[in-house]
Amino acid sequence: MKLSRIIGVSIIAAMLLALAPQGPVSADGAASTRNIILGGAAAALIIINHNKQVHAKYAQDAANEASLAAQRDDATAAYNSEKKAYNNEAALVSDLKREVAYQHDQVDQLRRQVAVLQPHGSTGQPTNFVAQTTLVHPTPVGGEQQVAVTSYGWGTI
Repeated sequence: MKLSRIIGVSIIAAMLLALAPQGPVSADGAASTRNIILGGAAAALIIINHNKQVHAKYAQDAANEASLAAQRDDATAAYNSEKKAYNNEAALVSDLKREVAYQHDQVDQLRRQVAVLQPHGSTGQPTNFVAQTTLVHPTPVGGEQQVAVTSYGWGTI
């Protein structure tokens, strides 16, 4: 509490001294000129330092912008590279699809040729394809149970 009273009293005393009447000030021309020159030099120094800071900020902003432009250009180059690679892969897939379609046509044509050359059985079906058979298994009570209906690849049994 005492510290705040001391601070308050000192502020009031300083204000009263500022309001007290002062005597005339006498100055010669040399001191006045020196003060003007020093004030101008101080103002020039302040302006120069401010301009240095402003130009340093502009240079930093330009460097950041150049860095971002380089990153953007790198990203654009990477995108273009990936797009080119994708287009090449798409062209390869298209070629492979055409090749598979050609091979499929060739296999179908060869199957038709083989079907024409194969001798047919009494049922009109080729003998080396699916043979329709019914196998019967006797049950313990005297009945019959159907075991298999179709056999693949063994011909007629």
